[in-house]
Amino acid sequence: MIEKTKKLLGIKGYYTNLEETVASNKTIMERYHELYRIEQAFRISKNDLQTRPIYHFKDQPIKLHILICFLALVISKHIELKTGISINRFIQEAKKNADGEIMNHITEKIKTIKAHSTKK
Repeated sequence: MIEKTKKLLGIKGYYTNLEETVASNKTIMERYHELYRIEQAFRISKNDLQTRPIYHFKDQPIKLHILICFLALVISKHIELKTGISINRFIQEAKKNADGEIMNHITEKIKTIKAHSTKK
């Protein structure tokens, strides 16, 4: 048994019910290696964005909740790509700001919004 284990050490197997005509072995392995991105998205949603399950009983609120969580994830990924920092660090830095500016691209006017400080 020890010898068999030594021979198999470092060998990884993949099992799927897909036919090779649908997805080649290479494709399956490539997709599996990208699985960490999905796991990372769940970690970001849970920890950094603090999304949590909410119990709904009707289809529309369930779909809307999923949409909001997905949009938060998409926006956070966009922020990470544009700023080059993690969403967690971005959120921490953004909490330090007391006000913000919004620019109307049609009128070219900038509106300053003062934030109310919260005690936490």
